[in-house]
Amino acid sequence: MPDYKIEGATHAQNAFLHDIASKFSVTDAHLGELAHEVHTYLTNGLVSDTEPKGLPSRVSYIKSTISNDIRAAKKQSSMALGLTISTSTHRMKLASIKFAPGAPDIINKQVFHIRDNVDSAATLCEEAAVHVAQFINTHEIKEHVPLGVTIDLPLEEKSKCGGRVAEDSRTCAGFLRNVDIAQGVDAALLRLHLPVRVTATTNCVISSMVAAQHHFPSTSAALILNHGINAAYYEAPQKISKLANAELGASSTRVAINTELARFGENSSVVQPTMWDHRIDRESTNTGFHVFEKLVADKYLGEIVRNLITDFMDAQLIFARDTDVTTFSEPYTFFTSYMSIMEDTSSDLHDVGGLLQAGFNVQASYVDRQIVRALCHIVSMRAAKLVGAAVAGIVKKASEARDDQEPVVVSISGQLTEMNQPYVECTIKTAKRVARTLDLCEPVFNVLGEDGYTVGAALSSFSK
Repeated sequence: MPDYKIEGATHAQNAFLHDIASKFSVTDAHLGELAHEVHTYLTNGLVSDTEPKGLPSRVSYIKSTISNDIRAAKKQSSMALGLTISTSTHRMKLASIKFAPGAPDIINKQVFHIRDNVDSAATLCEEAAVHVAQFINTHEIKEHVPLGVTIDLPLEEKSKCGGRVAEDSRTCAGFLRNVDIAQGVDAALLRLHLPVRVTATTNCVISSMVAAQHHFPSTSAALILNHGINAAYYEAPQKISKLANAELGASSTRVAINTELARFGENSSVVQPTMWDHRIDRESTNTGFHVFEKLVADKYLGEIVRNLITDFMDAQLIFARDTDVTTFSEPYTFFTSYMSIMEDTSSDLHDVGGLLQAGFNVQASYVDRQIVRALCHIVSMRAAKLVGAAVAGIVKKASEARDDQEPVVVSISGQLTEMNQPYVECTIKTAKRVARTLDLCEPVFNVLGEDGYTVGAALSSFSK
């Protein structure tokens, strides 16, 4: 465990900080156990959706050979659109990608906000169609083009272009459950007489893996670090006992699996939440669910830090007694993006002090600044190590699905890749270290940045 002793702090301040650090510390042995349990959950999820110690492991119609389909599309003039429906950020993103032999790819992107009064699946699909119309008018797209749709909700895919939002989805509005997104968007496009048809539907983590294959064709696993967390990998159909589709089951080509990693931790004997994690869970809108996600995802990391700061405040171990700390008392006011202050290495921690002043109207002493920076580091590094161990478990599963002994290539995308570089670096370092203890070839990582899945959705439309 790193030594977080702060020079100039009182014994009580250092003792409290040490106690917190010890509770958030994770050993290599624990990380190895977590990787094994993730692997077990993935294996069980291929047998049944109802395994108590299993992840949903939802099967996609996207195959590992899609990189070949993309290469074939690049040999001729072709264009595709991608649409991301993000219910967590209330945004839609559109992208077009145009291929021409011997020419660089041409990519255009545009972001739209989802109106607040959307209260039905039909209204959401109609809004998507309107934004598609705006996009093709803006970019003067005249020809008939395929559209790949990706959404941040779990899908039960019944065909390459048809997928219903899973009935057991815990994070979506009730009116979206069991809705065929492709069918709804296609119908809305038809009503507007647009030269666009949906040809592929995926979850965002699948489309992010496809986007990675555009640049790194051997990619066989993907991790998203966003408001939530998710991962995908390619699995051999013969190992998916629950697979009902005869065509996919008979294929020798690996198929994409949406693991729904956020749901890991439910019924776990390895995940060890602290009292602060239990508090976050208890006060959340989905108590008892998405246990792992609440320890590691962007949505919750800042709130964990805020709770630690308020405990320091309650113990009168941070900030002057007459400081107005009203803002700190408001839930989710310490944004995860603020945690980038842990990279402040200036002599007076100027960035930390500036953030506390601007965001919370708090004049922080140098010791106060060190405490806040240390808390950000403690929470961030624990999360990164846990994610790294989980990725090692996924790498083990992905390697078992391959016929060769080549290293598994993993893509990482999402907003945390840009707002918290130490987190990503620690995740990769941990995954490689734990993979070695599992006797695996060291995985190869490619960091793609915040948003690859809209382009990935467009590329998915080329899948055969």
